[in-house]
Amino acid sequence: MGNKERHFDCIVIGFGGIGSQALRQAAKSGWRVLGLDRFGPAHDRGSSHGHTRIIRRAYFEHPNYVPLACRSFEMWDELNKRHRTSIEIKSIINPLGLLQIGHPDSPVIQGVLQSADQHQLRVETFTPDQIEQRLPIFKINTEHIGLFEADAGYLRVELCVAAAINQAIREGATVQSNTTVQHWEQKTSGQIKVVTDKDSYVTDRLIIATGPWTQNLLPDLNLGIRVIQKQQHWFQIDRVDQKIENQFPAFLLEQEDGSCFYGLPEIDYLGMKVCEHTGGTEISSPDEQTNRLDPIPLERVQRFMEQNLRYGYARMVHHSSCMYTMSDDGHFIVDRHPKMKNVVFAAGMSGHGFKFAPVIGKQLIDLLNGQDSPEFEFLKIRTGAKSF
Repeated sequence: MGNKERHFDCIVIGFGGIGSQALRQAAKSGWRVLGLDRFGPAHDRGSSHGHTRIIRRAYFEHPNYVPLACRSFEMWDELNKRHRTSIEIKSIINPLGLLQIGHPDSPVIQGVLQSADQHQLRVETFTPDQIEQRLPIFKINTEHIGLFEADAGYLRVELCVAAAINQAIREGATVQSNTTVQHWEQKTSGQIKVVTDKDSYVTDRLIIATGPWTQNLLPDLNLGIRVIQKQQHWFQIDRVDQKIENQFPAFLLEQEDGSCFYGLPEIDYLGMKVCEHTGGTEISSPDEQTNRLDPIPLERVQRFMEQNLRYGYARMVHHSSCMYTMSDDGHFIVDRHPKMKNVVFAAGMSGHGFKFAPVIGKQLIDLLNGQDSPEFEFLKIRTGAKSF
């Protein structure tokens, strides 16, 4: 056992997508900061892995996300410049374009149009014939339309996490992997005591960014979080349309039954990534997650591909599982602990939070500094569903 109750200005529990960014921002602010993680940098046991994430501005989930998305693009670019010190190093953020397809009255299409209109974003509309002429691999329902956001792109998710942690360390952060936080408590002095399976620490400020494990560390808050296990798939397809070299965009397609599937082009040897955004299997604990191939989501994805893509043969070459930490209303929760101003957290990313990691990480530091942003007001704790 090490020295008991070593003191830090700030402790960040969890350094995945959100936590790595909070760790970096805490270190940049000049705080003596410690990051603790049950696994390690850029691991595959939570929600921040799977090679790629789509990043977009015309946000169908709600227009309130758009200013945060725009700021996230800027912050990813800034991190990328610090990370990519030579041309051989892969960029963490890459232009790609995003085509979102659905019925004109569907939630996805209406949501994109609302965000684009409210924030003057450029989104192009295409008919099924126009889509198939440009991207003949698609088979588009004649009643659907496509909305194309040329400025969208993709993030290399594990590389993003690793880059943020590396920059945090350069700024003076201490990082400790393979460490399980057993509990934390506020002392009479107002400081926070954090007890792990290896040691205990005292901190003036605490950030909790533990994804699916959030409820374990905030048991006194009824956050209404559910953990959904998801499966991701990569396919080798017997045509070349879907290769990134042929300017194939990312896509999201909402079907008539409300199910949503998304895909990214073949970027490397793994092939084309195709997954279902909806669905998934609810698990009672994140420790129940398994990476065993589940045939049910695979069959749903294969059926989607057969109905919406043209190809002769597709072979699944890789799969992985991750977890969506779902809030009651599908919107993030980013706030202070209601009884402790020096404890903040981000939870309920609901399967669409990674792209916002830099701006959420910065917001957690701002909250600890007593700075409230009106842009985050809609993501605070509510009694019942959050309102807009």
